[in-house]
Amino acid sequence: MKFGLSLITTLIFLMNTANAAFMFDTMSGFTTTSDSKTTTDTSDVTNHLFIGASLGARQRTFIGQNVTFFTHQVKKTTTDKVSTLELGPRVTWFFNDENVFYVSLGWNPYAKGTRTINGTTEDISGFSLLGSLGAEVKINKNFHIGGSLNYHSLKISKAISAANVATSVSDTYNSMMPMLNLSFRFR
Repeated sequence: MKFGLSLITTLIFLMNTANAAFMFDTMSGFTTTSDSKTTTDTSDVTNHLFIGASLGARQRTFIGQNVTFFTHQVKKTTTDKVSTLELGPRVTWFFNDENVFYVSLGWNPYAKGTRTINGTTEDISGFSLLGSLGAEVKINKNFHIGGSLNYHSLKISKAISAANVATSVSDTYNSMMPMLNLSFRFR
């Protein structure tokens, strides 16, 4: 009986203090440059998906899972391309209780994909970092739209050739781009 009473008391306490909000947030960006002198075209496409829950009753700090899809392409006479899927934790902190302006930091210890350079394709792996500064305004009770400036750094530490030969490398792809955000938040 004593165990049952403490269990019921604990459940009632948890139900009364459960103030977590949930957020599904997407950020998408595309940049391109063209150089007629060297006939080089460069493009970057980055998409981030964040699934998180708030900490605390004020719901200003969200922590959760980040998923990043990154593609970097350089066209000259041949096309060099890097494509990765990156996974890891991310924290988003809003500056005020209206949850408009925010800063977000992410670390993706899982970053795997392929890289093609001069026609040679290899599997790559490493990690990446993400930093964002942005704003999202409320459209209705659950939907928010906005924009952000995002820094993304992909560090490649291992490359595996088509002949299945692994090589330690130290390559970095950095980008900074504006992105369009769409967020769905609920309690």
